[in-house]
Amino acid sequence: MRRGRDSSTMTVDTQPAVKNRLRTLVGETLDESVDWTLSETSEGYRIALADRVLEVKQRDGSAESTHWFMTLQADGETVSKFGPYESTDELEAELGTVLTSDVFYTVCCDG
Repeated sequence: MRRGRDSSTMTVDTQPAVKNRLRTLVGETLDESVDWTLSETSEGYRIALADRVLEVKQRDGSAESTHWFMTLQADGETVSKFGPYESTDELEAELGTVLTSDVFYTVCCDG
């Protein structure tokens, strides 16, 4: 969702519009030498880089709104979860940060 021109109304982004916004954001955020792919999933989108995968999922919220969630995976394991975001603008702001941040995680075991 995005605010309309008069900022008092909300507009819902269509699936192709969201995909285009994600593609534009990733392309503008990452260096040209970084290989990445954007694909659709049953719940949203997958952005794959050499060292991480970001799953962007759409879920219904209250009052017919849409919420976005993001899961960061490294080495096939979930290392962070983000959201809910009530608009694609909020999602994009966090996504830009996650795309350019180093991925850190700790492997721990019992005993």
